[in-house]
Amino acid sequence: MMACLSVILIFMPKDWMSRHWEFIPTQYAASLSDDKYSGGNSNVSWLDQEQQLWKCELAGQYRNPYCSMLLDTLSDTWSGLDLRDYSQMTIWGSYEGNAEFVRIYFRNRHANYYVVGDPTSTKYNMVEIPVAELRNGITVNLKDFSVADWWLAHRKIALKDSHPEFNDIIYVEVQTGSQASGGIHKIQLKKITFRGNLISDENLYKGVVLLWSVLIFLLLLFRFIRLKLELNSNRSYQQELISINSFLNLQNKQFEDLAKTDQLTGLLNRIGIRDALYDGLSDFKRSGTLMSFILCDIDHFKRINDSYGHDVGDQILKSVAELFKNNSRSSDFLARWGGEEFILVCPNTDLQQAQVVAELLRKKLDASELHQEEKITASFGVATIAKPDLDGLFRSADLALYEAKDAGRNQVVCKVQEV
Repeated sequence: MMACLSVILIFMPKDWMSRHWEFIPTQYAASLSDDKYSGGNSNVSWLDQEQQLWKCELAGQYRNPYCSMLLDTLSDTWSGLDLRDYSQMTIWGSYEGNAEFVRIYFRNRHANYYVVGDPTSTKYNMVEIPVAELRNGITVNLKDFSVADWWLAHRKIALKDSHPEFNDIIYVEVQTGSQASGGIHKIQLKKITFRGNLISDENLYKGVVLLWSVLIFLLLLFRFIRLKLELNSNRSYQQELISINSFLNLQNKQFEDLAKTDQLTGLLNRIGIRDALYDGLSDFKRSGTLMSFILCDIDHFKRINDSYGHDVGDQILKSVAELFKNNSRSSDFLARWGGEEFILVCPNTDLQQAQVVAELLRKKLDASELHQEEKITASFGVATIAKPDLDGLFRSADLALYEAKDAGRNQVVCKVQEV
């Protein structure tokens, strides 16, 4: 049985174990741009905006004239496309003009080079597509992409970050090719289909070897257990004592977890967040790894309690806690700091990254409807560790929170910890 399964896994067609995804450009917001930003005098305009058909009049006076269409692929949760599981793509489109190629950019962001508010800081992963094959679809391997030389030079990118990356793609851009000359160019991107193997050949062979290893191990384990049961058949009393001890240890663990948990919201409490703070401080002392605080205070919560009663206030606290928990990163630690105040400890996170997290939580809460008559919002204070002083870090976050409230509430304010 195992031998037959191994043969099937090795020799079955690769299409049986592949994933596919279709990218439809018209499902994303599109905008046009030309080289006027860089000093050129080309003109770009829509021919059919609904179908994303556009026209570019390239002017020859500029050294590198271009026009482009930019698709915003950022989701409601501020995440981009993740194409790492795909190895090939097939592109369909239409083109009229005298050029031989159009250029495709998959622009991703990464903390090593991306700057919030500066879209040109995204990495320009690019490939040039022959326009003659667009109508019937042209297949391209993602390994054929390269990173634009001008972007690497302009941004002074380190060698370790100079290779293409296909996670968190927040823009897909279609641009006239590098050899496009003056004249009129009409371009339309119709769709892109992506294909990738569910498992590589290397991992498949490793998996077969692993299955055989597991089978042999299970057979040996079965024989060992059988011998063990025969040898221990006269030790039933000892086994019962072990069972009782295990039960007592479980109870102790439950009491310990209860002491670290806020009873109303189910989040960590101040005791529960202690280990995360200790680990973050230790990592900073040992290797300089950054840690950020996000303090959050529900706006006008006392008014809600006074107007609708503490039962309603408690329900809002639980709902806000659930919303924050569902929209926080798995690596972060969320706790109820006290009253209507929450804290999010973000290990290995700089100030810009923490600001993005806080802004996402603020927007999610602002868009929610937790109460029929009251709009529930919150103010956020963000700070990042700069020296091994948790009190100072907390004071910075607390000061940022009060500035957010003084500025009108429902805002995110960041503070750098004083060194």
